[in-house]
Amino acid sequence: MIATIEKEASEYAHLLEILATDEQNILVSSIAKIKTSIELRSTSKTHKDKIVSTTKNDRTIEKLTNGESYTSAEKIELELETLQRYFERRRELLSNSFTAPQVAKLLGTSRQTPHDRIKNKSLLAVRDNGVWKFPLWQFDAEEADGVIDGLPEILKNLSINSEFAKLNWFMHPLPVLDGLTPVEALKQGLKTRVIVEAMGGGA
Repeated sequence: MIATIEKEASEYAHLLEILATDEQNILVSSIAKIKTSIELRSTSKTHKDKIVSTTKNDRTIEKLTNGESYTSAEKIELELETLQRYFERRRELLSNSFTAPQVAKLLGTSRQTPHDRIKNKSLLAVRDNGVWKFPLWQFDAEEADGVIDGLPEILKNLSINSEFAKLNWFMHPLPVLDGLTPVEALKQGLKTRVIVEAMGGGA
C-alpha cells in the first residue's frame, strides 16, 4: 500500500513541474479548504447517510479535521486526492481552448499578437505543458477586439497572480453575482457588477 502511494506521489511530483509556483500554492490552500467542503456536504445528509456513503478518503479527511491521529500513508493519500482533483479541474477548464496560432488565425493577426495580448491583459491564457491555452468562452466575434465585453477591464483589475486561478475564478459561481459565474454574468450584460467584484480582489 505504502509503496503504491509513494509511486503515485512521484508521478504527481512530475506533473507539478508544469505548474508555476503560485499555481502550486493553490494546492496548498485547497487542502486548508477541505474542512469547509466536508461541512457543506454534511448539511445535505443525515448523520446515518453520511456514515454509509463516506469513502475511504472522506474518513481520512475527517480524521485530520477532527484532530485525530493519522498515519503518514493516510496523509500522503489525502494530498494525492487533492492533487488529483486539482488536475481534473485543470483539464476540465482547459478542455475547450485554442492555441496561440489558432487564436491568431481566428482574429486575423500575426502569431505574436496573442502573446502580446496576454502581456497587456486583453486575453486570458494558461500555460499547459509548454503551450499557451486560450479558453474559447472569452471570444466574441461581435465585439471590436474579438473578446466578450468587459474582459480586458476585468483582467486588469483582478488581483490574482496565477493565470489558472483567474480562469477558475471566471468559471466559479459567485453569491454576489446571484450564483452566476463571472462569464455567465458578462454574457448577460452584467459587466459593471463583475468589474466591481474583480476590483474587490476576486474573493
